[in-house]
Amino acid sequence: MKKLVVKALEGAAVIIALIVGFLLMNTISVESMLRGKEEPVTLAMTEDGLQEDFIGLPAGDDIPRVTSLQEWEDTWATSCITIEPLSVIPTGIGARYSWVGAYSNVGRRGGARKKADVTRTAFDIMGEYGEYFILQLPDQSYILAQISKDDARKLKAGKEITLPVGKKDGVHRQVLANIQDLCDEYNVNTDGVFYCVNDQWNQSHSMMVTLIRIGIALGTTLVLGTILIMIVDKLLKVKD
Repeated sequence: MKKLVVKALEGAAVIIALIVGFLLMNTISVESMLRGKEEPVTLAMTEDGLQEDFIGLPAGDDIPRVTSLQEWEDTWATSCITIEPLSVIPTGIGARYSWVGAYSNVGRRGGARKKADVTRTAFDIMGEYGEYFILQLPDQSYILAQISKDDARKLKAGKEITLPVGKKDGVHRQVLANIQDLCDEYNVNTDGVFYCVNDQWNQSHSMMVTLIRIGIALGTTLVLGTILIMIVDKLLKVKD
């Protein structure tokens, strides 16, 4: 009977370690650590290059700040802007990033499986989907935004931050269909979404980030699982 209890507790320890590993994998900001400190983008820089070259980079002091709903409505899709939001509200729904392939190979025969265009971000283990958030502008109005998980965590913690350089992008209609009730609750402007994710960097570093995330999950599971099993064995004084 005692051996069965020990085996059950050891199994529970492995499951706990696995859960913690996956939580850490999605909590640790791998992207921010790899990117390090980046040079802020100035307005003059955006005038001399392509908009896509600056999206997701730190915003300099002269990058236009959108502070009101009227300014948001007047913003052109080609403008480089930033926002200093008052708060953020997660929707739990995300759209697949443009740099993520629409198909994945599964099985020994390499059969292609189409990835969903939209999913609940709780199921997005590999970080392939950009969650839609509701941002509160300084004038108390609300708009949609796709921002990094790292920035979302800072805002949810109550920190005052300037978001990276972004642009006004089109709203994914399938996402909107899933979050319409929440948007109605906050009277969110849904004519556009503020997008400030660095697609170019993510595309070129996607494999590295994925491997690091998997390493974090497996390493945490192995170390924590071993420790918990040793504790169980010690407490119950298991003998070989």
